[in-house]
Amino acid sequence: MFVVVVAVAGLELGAGRRQLIAAAGFSATASTPPCSAFLNPFDPRDAAGPRGLLKSSDIAVPKGPNVVNTGILMLREVFDGEVPPGGLLPWFESHLSPDFEASLAGGKIVQNKDAFIAGMSDLLKSFPDITFTRTGPIAYNNSPTIVVWTAVVKGTHSGDPFSPLPGVKAVAAKNIACQNDAEKITAVFASGSGLSKIKGIKIEALPGGRGFSGPVGFYLQAGGSPTDLL
Repeated sequence: MFVVVVAVAGLELGAGRRQLIAAAGFSATASTPPCSAFLNPFDPRDAAGPRGLLKSSDIAVPKGPNVVNTGILMLREVFDGEVPPGGLLPWFESHLSPDFEASLAGGKIVQNKDAFIAGMSDLLKSFPDITFTRTGPIAYNNSPTIVVWTAVVKGTHSGDPFSPLPGVKAVAAKNIACQNDAEKITAVFASGSGLSKIKGIKIEALPGGRGFSGPVGFYLQAGGSPTDLL
């Protein structure tokens, strides 16, 4: 609006041709986006997050050596069916808070950070290609620090003999592809971490499955006997 007024005022005051050209040039210059608009393109992550305009489940997960994702984008590095560049164990080591706690099998198994990572390590030794594949949406659950989604765990028993629990007879690898039932996962981010540290994970079996959940589910599919679990 200011530019238009300047141009009109020039006409009323009998501005010369050179002044009018200058006014027109000023108008064109003012309407031209700055170079920084082209050097710094829009980053979808800036509009995502707990209260963002974009859903973090709908945009591509940024990748690269200098990329640091948080919140849902960070969780999707592991739970979208892919393995992070450094591997699963280093990812969990880096992203679980010191006071982390996992609730598995409907709360029947509770693990701290060390126990959870040790269990994950045992799984990887027996199922080297294990992945966590999200099915459906992933979203903040009426809280900026709580995220809920559904996932299916897959893996092929091609490594070491596997036992899901101490004292249970291990089953030898027979290259069997295993896939657990869909499970509800709830992740809670640690307060003050900027959505970069996970304080808790709860994994619950959903109704209507075949009864394959957690490490025990893999054990049964790999040829383990239910009676050995008693």
